[in-house]
Amino acid sequence: MGSLITTAVKYCTGSETIYTGDIVILMGIENQLNISMETFGDETILSEEDILVINSKSKVLMKASKALYAEFTISLRKFKELFPNKKYRFLCDSTKVKNDNFAILRRYLTELLMLQYERTEYQRAEWNKVSCEMLIFLVSNFATNIFMSENNNSLENVTDYIGEHFQEDLSLKQISSQFHMTPTYFSRYFKKNFGVNYYQYLCKVRLESAMEDLLYSDKNLLCVAMDNGFPNEDSFRKYFTENYDMSPYEYRVAQKEKEEIKKKEQTENLQAAVKKLVGVRETEQIKEVVTIDVNNKQTYRPYWREIINLSDCKLLLNYEAREQFEELQKELNFQYVRIHLDWSKFSEEEIYNFYQEEQVFDFLLKNKLKLWFTISVRELQESDLLFAYLKKMLSHFTPHYGSNEIRNWRFELEYNTLFDEEKIEVYWKLYERIKEILTIYQMQELLGAGLELGDWEGIRKFEQFTKKNHRKLTALTMQAKPYTCMETAEGMSVNRVTDSGYVKNQLQTFRENFPEFTSEISDIYITDYYDSIQRMNILNDSCYRGALIIKNVIECFGNTSSLPHSVPLDLSYVNGIREKVLFGGDGLITKQGIRKPSYYAYSFLQKAGPYYLGKKENAIIFGNEFLEYQIICHNCKRLSYHYYLDEMEQHLEKIGQYFDDQDEKELKFRLENVKNGRYIVKKHSVNMQHGSVQDELRRIAPFESLLMPAFLHNDDVDYLKQILVPQQTLRTYEVDNGVLELQITLSANEIAYLNIQYAYY
Repeated sequence: MGSLITTAVKYCTGSETIYTGDIVILMGIENQLNISMETFGDETILSEEDILVINSKSKVLMKASKALYAEFTISLRKFKELFPNKKYRFLCDSTKVKNDNFAILRRYLTELLMLQYERTEYQRAEWNKVSCEMLIFLVSNFATNIFMSENNNSLENVTDYIGEHFQEDLSLKQISSQFHMTPTYFSRYFKKNFGVNYYQYLCKVRLESAMEDLLYSDKNLLCVAMDNGFPNEDSFRKYFTENYDMSPYEYRVAQKEKEEIKKKEQTENLQAAVKKLVGVRETEQIKEVVTIDVNNKQTYRPYWREIINLSDCKLLLNYEAREQFEELQKELNFQYVRIHLDWSKFSEEEIYNFYQEEQVFDFLLKNKLKLWFTISVRELQESDLLFAYLKKMLSHFTPHYGSNEIRNWRFELEYNTLFDEEKIEVYWKLYERIKEILTIYQMQELLGAGLELGDWEGIRKFEQFTKKNHRKLTALTMQAKPYTCMETAEGMSVNRVTDSGYVKNQLQTFRENFPEFTSEISDIYITDYYDSIQRMNILNDSCYRGALIIKNVIECFGNTSSLPHSVPLDLSYVNGIREKVLFGGDGLITKQGIRKPSYYAYSFLQKAGPYYLGKKENAIIFGNEFLEYQIICHNCKRLSYHYYLDEMEQHLEKIGQYFDDQDEKELKFRLENVKNGRYIVKKHSVNMQHGSVQDELRRIAPFESLLMPAFLHNDDVDYLKQILVPQQTLRTYEVDNGVLELQITLSANEIAYLNIQYAYY
């Protein structure tokens, strides 16, 4: 039988139409290949290094003057044997979507081509290993969950059943009973939906499988016939000859002659492909040195501390929460606190004194925070009550704080939804009413609309409506969620986002796809961002969370005006959930006031100087006027498929399996045009051995029950607070040629802050 995956490197020098019975992956190698797919009705231009997955049963037209590409065919039958319990459709097109996972998939495909070319002693074993790893990666990162219509689902079940049982004596009576139909009804149903009668279709499936045996095995004709559901050799020969105008033996001889010609052509094509791919691979393998000219200074906006999300401000009526929040704000210095505007207890008939609001607002303003209020369209069943509350609130607090302070406040009307025309119209009506009230107090800015990154169709409709009706948003708020929803030909598709650079890629896609829309907007604020489906997740307590924060800040630098943390304190969770010291809460500080790695990520960022000098994938560099430089870096690891399988119920003892690898990362820095002399470099780092509350608790209390508060007394908490701090090291460097070269090694999910100071003595 043929392999699970077969490869071919081809030149397209005209046009060719193919019908894919299996799953096909195309990877561009040289020049452009135009691809039209009947299922989508649009054209894809596959350029060098682009990847496209074509699902089974798709009709494809390919055109090019002369394009070199690699074709990887995945046997649908063998794929279903490996993944028997689910039906998969793939959304994988690097020409339409930005996704860091394409680079990893490209490495797998390139490795398969290299294995085919190099032909080592263990080629077959290595081929099977890489093939299976690649398929697991493909399913984990590009498969979609399709909620199919009942009719489509029935058709899919019929073809699946035939594909699994065609080698058996699969009579019309047997298959019709399998689907609870009479033979007569099933026969009519099948002919209506498939265009041929049942036995013709069954014979076609058997013959296609037999052709693989003829081509890829040395079985005699009787074995080929019996292995593929034919009762004897004569029956097999008869049907084969009727369908292909030649006997099975003649087909085998003719195809083997063609295969010899193809092998020669494939060898030449493969040589051309490998020559191209080796150059790319060698470039990728060169160790990256972060080279920075310290004279190239740019002012920047520290957007990571623009917003802290508090949501329910009543939390700050709790003394313990106020104490922790004050400590956090004193060091991290956020600009705006984003809170939900709550008018649920307001009544126009009764006197309302704003006592609770005064307590909370006074505390926040005392801690040098500006107020950012969110209003959700979903809660506006009685919008007139909101309007009355808003008028009264502003009239109450304007004399209390002064009009200058009030004008610093921001209001945001958000609609957490997939937009359609009706919802957009409702949104803008409410927007205009609220803006009228704010204008009275000379508050010009009302932010909105909480658009969802990835919902491109909804964003397009929103843009078209605003343009058509002459509406305008000066500042836009957006949300980034770990899944996307979209309509497909088969039904509604819900896709878990596994792209480690999701926010960065979606922001870039948004700016590229909506240039007119974004050109009119002064600020794009990401107001809600989370990367796990469940709010509570053990990774929130780990070093990974701190590394992810710094990774996202580096990747999104210059593309957004904010990227806030979702929850500041674990105290914001209800009491029943937070019985343990750690429970996966997204807070920066535990209930007992112990700082997590995520806290130190913001602490490191807070130490950045006023000038931006440059960045690379794992590091960002800042400076000031006093010959000081700051490097903030990370070794954030990519989540593995084990994590996504366990996402709804993670296990602390398996946390090591939730990452693709645990490799160290070596970073080299070259700072040019620095002043000659001696430099002191202080490194502060948080890793599994230093500054990680999760790892320290696992060392001192390995059993989960020991993490209950009863086992941690005040002295224990004080001890943890003292030891759970970043590790510090100090080194000196001499510079005599204007170049300072540094090298550091980061463990898995480690974060580090390097403070480089010129020694004047």
